[in-house]
Amino acid sequence: MNFKLVGYLLFGIAVITAPGLSQDNQWANETKILEQHIPQKIQLNASTIESMLNMPLTLNDCVAIALKNNIQLQIDRLEYNRVYYTRKGANQEFLPDISISAQRNIKTDLDTLGNDGQETTADQVDIALSETLPLGGSISLSYRLDKQTDNISRRTDSPSKKWTISFTQPILKGFGYSIAYGNVKLADLDLMIEEYNLQNSVLSTIFLVKQAYFIVLQQKKLVESTEAAIERDKKLKVISQAKADAKIATRRDILSAEIILQQDIAELVSTQSDYEDALDNLKDAMGVGIERKISLADAELVFKPIPLMEEEWLEIGLKNNIAIQLQKASLEKNKFLTKLSGNSRLPDLSLVGTYSQLDDNNIVRDNQNRDLTGKLLFSYPLFNVNARASHQEALIAARQSERVIEDTRRALILSVRSIVRSLRNGSERINILVKNIEAAKEKVTFATTMFNLGRASNLDITDAQKDLLDGEVKFTQELSKYYIEQARLEQVLGGQPIIKQE
Repeated sequence: MNFKLVGYLLFGIAVITAPGLSQDNQWANETKILEQHIPQKIQLNASTIESMLNMPLTLNDCVAIALKNNIQLQIDRLEYNRVYYTRKGANQEFLPDISISAQRNIKTDLDTLGNDGQETTADQVDIALSETLPLGGSISLSYRLDKQTDNISRRTDSPSKKWTISFTQPILKGFGYSIAYGNVKLADLDLMIEEYNLQNSVLSTIFLVKQAYFIVLQQKKLVESTEAAIERDKKLKVISQAKADAKIATRRDILSAEIILQQDIAELVSTQSDYEDALDNLKDAMGVGIERKISLADAELVFKPIPLMEEEWLEIGLKNNIAIQLQKASLEKNKFLTKLSGNSRLPDLSLVGTYSQLDDNNIVRDNQNRDLTGKLLFSYPLFNVNARASHQEALIAARQSERVIEDTRRALILSVRSIVRSLRNGSERINILVKNIEAAKEKVTFATTMFNLGRASNLDITDAQKDLLDGEVKFTQELSKYYIEQARLEQVLGGQPIIKQE
């Protein structure tokens, strides 16, 4: 029987049946994860972003830039790439280990007088290959070449060659495909978990940008409303002064106009400061220089109510929510760790076989230089406390993951229901505030007319103008909150659109 041929065949089977080398592209890289959320199909680079920042930015511009520049997202992307290459390195499990070593020993014998005698050089070359088998065993081939030379007579002995085939197959502990490639499976699961972490970071970044963007629009509108109120106050002060000069108004009217003017000026200072803070927060979310000047494209917060689809949103969220997917991946990993730790509690029972052949050109001993051995090894520690404890720890971790998944599902339901209530109430409040603003405008017009006719003091006007400004402020705040809640809902639904695309 040609044992060399058998060894080569076993090696070929081991390498061919080792999967995983083709799994390198199993997961999309971090660029593809980002691209599915970029609203604009453009290639973002430093020059493109610079050009965009020099122009008024739309919401889509801000999101696209943030997905490229946001600092925390960059950190999470690097972590994903780190885990990706850890998984790529785990492919070593499927490749044979090949080693080559060589050594030379020079030996000099001394005669009885201490003079140099015979000098010999011994050369040795070792070549070894080993491969993990799909069921947890291993096979190895080794080849050794020995040669000795007399450096004085320049006589070289015939080299001896020895090759060995070894085979080990566990039957209990360490047996099985998933056990043999456990490190690769764990690397796969870690990469899957990190992919969900990156997706969660992407959605969080998008939400932060949208939240900051709508707050900027809100603060911008509040500044405009306050400036408009100041212009009304100034006109009222001028009219009050003119009427006082004409003896048809009192000093009290002038003071009332001055008081509301100063109040609105103070409010403008505060509102402008909030507007600058909102811009800084938006720049921070986008990952651009905080000191940089940016502007937003002309965009008004216009109320566009959306239909409320609570049941459909709940179904989408339970299916696509990233937090739930992340916990499911963690559960899968913990279950696999339970399987590994359970196998480690088993006794060691292995079948070991070895065949070796020595060729030293000695015809007489040739048949005696072939060895074939087979062994069945069994061992089991009497106090395998650590293995049992690790198994129990893995079981508990898996049960914890199951509870966390249920808790996350419940939190999702609560979140969706809360957002739906917020959207419903927000829509109702916005409609009420629209009516309040219209009424306040009519009140300002009526009070102004009556004041001009001398039938009312300007207290009626200041009171009406205060109602108008309060209504505009509350309307803007409610409208901003309405769109922020929509952005929050998109995040909860795993980035899925909240309205069906026609």
